[in-house]
Amino acid sequence: MHQEEVITQLLAWIEQSLDQPLTLDNIAAKSGYSKWHLQRMFKLLTGEVLGTYARRRRLTAAARELRLTSATVACIADKYQFDSQQTFTRGFKKQFGLPPAAYRRSVDWPSYGLQPPLNMANEPTPEADIIVLPSMKLVGHTQQSSCTLGQLGQSKNRLRQHAWRNLLRPDQGPPAVAYGLMSLKADAQQRDRQQMVYTAALPEEHAAGETVTIEPGEYARFAYQGQVAGLQNFIARLYDTAIPQMNAVRREGQDIERFYPALGCCYGDDQAAISCEYLIPIRSGAEDQQAR
Repeated sequence: MHQEEVITQLLAWIEQSLDQPLTLDNIAAKSGYSKWHLQRMFKLLTGEVLGTYARRRRLTAAARELRLTSATVACIADKYQFDSQQTFTRGFKKQFGLPPAAYRRSVDWPSYGLQPPLNMANEPTPEADIIVLPSMKLVGHTQQSSCTLGQLGQSKNRLRQHAWRNLLRPDQGPPAVAYGLMSLKADAQQRDRQQMVYTAALPEEHAAGETVTIEPGEYARFAYQGQVAGLQNFIARLYDTAIPQMNAVRREGQDIERFYPALGCCYGDDQAAISCEYLIPIRSGAEDQQAR
C-alpha cells in the first residue's frame, strides 16, 4: 500500500510538472528512492516504463497546446523543456505520426498518440454510446471569454452560469431538455490563450433569443449524474482518457451538454445536483488510422 501511495503522489507531481525538467534523476529525487528502484517499482505497479510515460505525457500536453493555442512550435518546444525545436519535432512525429505544424493544421483531431494519465485508483473510464443527431434548431444566449489552458475549467463554469441566468425565465417551469453548446479555438490576439464560446439553448417554444443550430452528425455520448463541482473533472477525463481509449477522431463541431432540468438543474452552486449527457462530435471509424 505504501508503494502505491508513493506512485500516486508521484503521478500527481508529474502532471503538475510537465513544463519543468523531468529527468529520471529529478523524478527519483522527488520520490526519495534511487532511480533504479523507482523504475522497477513503477513498472511493477503500472505496467509502464517511467521515463517513457513522462515523455509521452509531456508530448501529449504539447499536442493539446498545439491544437488549442496559437503559440509557435518553438515556444511550445521550449516550454516543455526540449533542448531544440528539431528534437521536439522528431519526438512529436514519432509519437503522433505527424510533425507539429501538420498536427496543428489538421481539420480533425485524431486521438492516436495521446497518452492518458495513469489512474492508480482504478476508477472506471466513462463509457460512450455512439449516436447520430439530426439537425436541430434552438434558441439561445451566448457568452464568450478568453482564457489560458489552466483557467479552462473555471472559465467554463462562469460562462455556463452567466449564459443560463440570461436565458432561463424565473416565471417558467423547467423545460424537459436544455442544451449547452461549447466551442474552443485559439485566440487570434493572444498566443497562449483560447477563445471560449458557450451557448445556453432551449427548444424555440421555451425561450426567446438568438437562433442556434445543432449540426447533424455522429457523437460520443457520455452520461453524468452528480454535483456541479464534478462536471468539469468529468469532461477532462473524457478528453484525457475516454476518447483516446476509444481511438476516436474528434471532428469539427461543438461539444453539447444535454441537461434534464426536471432531474436536477443546468447550473448552480458547487453542491447542486445535475443530470446531463455530454456529447463530443467524433468520427468513430478510426480503424483505418495508423496502427503503428
